[in-house]
Amino acid sequence: MAEALEKFVKPIPIMQWLVVVVLSAHVVTAESALEASDGILLILALLAGNALLLYGLPKLISPGPIPAILVIVDTLLVPAMLYVTGTSSTDIFVVYFGIIMIAGAAGNLKRALILASITCAAYLGYSVFLYMTQHRPMPVGTLLIRLPFLLVMTLFYGALAEFAQHERAHREKLAHDAMHDELTGMPNRRHLLGTLSRALEEAKRFDSPLSCAVIDVDHFKYVNDTYGHDMGDRVLKDYASILAVQSRGYDLAGRMGGDEFIWILPRVEKEGALAAAERLREAVEEFQFGNEARTLKLTTSIGLTTYLPDKTENPTPAQILKVADLALYMAKRDGRNRVAHLPLLDSKSPASESAPAQRT
Repeated sequence: MAEALEKFVKPIPIMQWLVVVVLSAHVVTAESALEASDGILLILALLAGNALLLYGLPKLISPGPIPAILVIVDTLLVPAMLYVTGTSSTDIFVVYFGIIMIAGAAGNLKRALILASITCAAYLGYSVFLYMTQHRPMPVGTLLIRLPFLLVMTLFYGALAEFAQHERAHREKLAHDAMHDELTGMPNRRHLLGTLSRALEEAKRFDSPLSCAVIDVDHFKYVNDTYGHDMGDRVLKDYASILAVQSRGYDLAGRMGGDEFIWILPRVEKEGALAAAERLREAVEEFQFGNEARTLKLTTSIGLTTYLPDKTENPTPAQILKVADLALYMAKRDGRNRVAHLPLLDSKSPASESAPAQRT
């Protein structure tokens, strides 16, 4: 994460110093009631406070919340400085909050800078218009402070907005990667087990059926040993695509590991599950696996079980998967390239002690 966000973190202290420098310049140039000595003390306090904020605060807390703290500090500091110097009634006070809105709405440093440049050009054009039409004196000194102020504040808030977006995107990617298989992009074991547990609770609550399939590719080990792991990976990706096409919008299919896949079918009884599994079996049988250099014809075996709330005691997700796995063993034992279904029994049933499916 540090490497990915490094270029967004480094400019923040620099822009924070620019904010303080512009505010200090505003104290010096503003027509305020402050005495010269008071103005110097205020500038020194600004510089010392900013140094403590940037270099002392990271030693006390983790780096994560520091950008948010800087936003809060500057949001309070700028109006306070305008108030102390007696310039809070000027248009720069309104424009400052406009800058915050621009940067937040843009959500991107480049777009925020473009919008701020347009704002500065409009501000300069308005001053020229007043000078030409109402013969007001051109506030050159004030403009030289205000225009950099607008640009610096936009850079600061735009960078923070972009930093926040990249940090959020990074967190979302981490969350996605933790729940999905890297090779196929399908939900992984953790995601599947969590979804199966929730689907089981929903089936119990609403008295609805729930079917689950354990699936694998027949003779997948032979594919890996004969054609190499690259071809094996290609087969798994193609198989995942077929399974995704055959799934309904509220089904969940994913890869448990190796060539084993799980297919969760909420609100589907035995007959519907058998029909869906048969469609998948036929689709796999008809598909040309491999690449342009070599194509393969493969088959699949599918083991099914169905939870019926009025006929089954409260099973666990592990028990559902175990019975479906036993059904897969039956399909392979009977010749592969077929679908088998076993009724869901409780953990005391002798059937639950049968041998596990062989992965070949």
